[in-house]
Amino acid sequence: MNRIITLRGLKKNYKKTPALRGIDLDIVEAEITGIIGPDGAGKSTLLKVCTGILSYKGSVRYRGQEVSEDPEVVKRDLSFMPQGIGQNLYMDLTVEENISFFASLKAVPEDAFRKKKERLLEMTGLEGFRDRLAGHLSGGMKQKLGICCALVSEPALLVLDEPSTGIDPLSRRQLWDILNEYLTEKGTTIILGTSYMDEAERCHRIMFLHEGRSLYNGSPEEIMGSEKGLEEAFLQRLTEMGLRAVKTELPPEAVSYKEAEGIWVEGLVKSFGSFRAVDGVSLEIRPGEIFGLLGPNGAGKTTLIKCMIGLLKPDAGTVRLSGLGPDAKGLKYRLGYMSQVFSLYNDLTVAENIELYGTLYRLDRGLLKERRDWILEFSNLKGYESLQVKQLPLGVKQRLSLGCAVLHLPRILFLDEPTSGVDPVARGTFWEFIRMLSRDLGITVVVTTHNLIEADYCDRVAIMDEGRIIAMDTPRTLKEEFSKTEGVVFELYPQRKLPEDEFKKRGVALVPFGRRYHIWKRGLNEQEIVDLLKNLGIGYHYLREIPPPMEDVFIYNLEKQ
Repeated sequence: MNRIITLRGLKKNYKKTPALRGIDLDIVEAEITGIIGPDGAGKSTLLKVCTGILSYKGSVRYRGQEVSEDPEVVKRDLSFMPQGIGQNLYMDLTVEENISFFASLKAVPEDAFRKKKERLLEMTGLEGFRDRLAGHLSGGMKQKLGICCALVSEPALLVLDEPSTGIDPLSRRQLWDILNEYLTEKGTTIILGTSYMDEAERCHRIMFLHEGRSLYNGSPEEIMGSEKGLEEAFLQRLTEMGLRAVKTELPPEAVSYKEAEGIWVEGLVKSFGSFRAVDGVSLEIRPGEIFGLLGPNGAGKTTLIKCMIGLLKPDAGTVRLSGLGPDAKGLKYRLGYMSQVFSLYNDLTVAENIELYGTLYRLDRGLLKERRDWILEFSNLKGYESLQVKQLPLGVKQRLSLGCAVLHLPRILFLDEPTSGVDPVARGTFWEFIRMLSRDLGITVVVTTHNLIEADYCDRVAIMDEGRIIAMDTPRTLKEEFSKTEGVVFELYPQRKLPEDEFKKRGVALVPFGRRYHIWKRGLNEQEIVDLLKNLGIGYHYLREIPPPMEDVFIYNLEKQ
């Protein structure tokens, strides 16, 4: 085991506030190390220390040399993608110009650069956008371009701070294909900060951070065992420390909409010039149902929602929400909407945002005060009413945004990627709140998400692509259909890396998850896998059948179109 970076007793303060409190960590060469934890845990600070950007106390050694003595020792081998969509890009340059610029910074030879550029554009699906300005790309495409810029120099050390925030599951699969290719073919060492637990499961080693301290440092398999996922193990570890999701209570003067009407859409069409964003969508959502909209970036999910609630006028089709059309006078008081871009006013305080929404929804003063206290409790913001929203951590800001959207207890609630970039603790609180609104009050909830773990929290989901619904059912039924067509899915934890070509030439689908693999093929059974492993001389820790992950179900439905 060759350690490329060693951290011992690492401490970092911002003025009097400690960000890291004595961290010990070994980064092993040619492995993926995941840094995970709640908002404000110290993830980004740790990554920046490893890159030589920040000063520190303690010891950080890169290939045996103290980084503080010569930060260039690590920077020569490094590519760093900071947190935030497009933060390492130049928005006035095209896709191709951005990649060329980063190649010139690292003095990549011209012949090698051309091959790498074309390969990266192909792998990320950006070939057709090489002349588009970075500032005109979608959030997901900016993230993929950022990855291209980080990888064009074939770095020995790649540090990525939440690279998949805001990108769809298909793009995330492409990202992990790229990372695994660089890992196996180039021996690249990767340090990854992420809020997605299914991504952390793909890492060889992980560190859980909380308030600057390490709660766990080791392999995902060790803490998960063979029975539970990493998110469940993570939440269990926090619960053991007395850290629990905020308990959600029913709101003051709660009402029930269990007898109300839901949503009915027939033949909805919306175009922007020659581009058809929504192409003849029809669906019916039952009252009190939690309905998930899944799809790649640009599939039409947000446009569909905006047409339903009247922010966009459809070219054709019919919409009925709680018995009313989008132009009906009283409809806005029956709807709540939390947009993809924050719907809060950053320069206003917490209390002022709640006051503004209460006024817009015409709540009387007494009820507004009671509901404000309810939202503050849910958002864990009691005592912070005078704090400006721009000072809030992401997860808290999202909870406050949700609270403002339901301040008036709408009959129908639309949530557009409400948990993007939110840590598991905040996400758990979020979904407990959504389930309470649905189950106890009968509020109909429509939610878009790129985190496919959340698809299992929905009663039904619809998968959209190119403006159409290509699959719609309960998550369980969609998984059963996948298994009937593609075969059951097995999780294999071998004692050493698998020769992937030996499986693929037998038609077996194989997806790496750190040291583990998900494998499937129609008709494949457990004994055949055992026999193949025996012939290859590979032992294993465990082999078990698992429900098909929603990511695989999602990609299967896209590819069969």
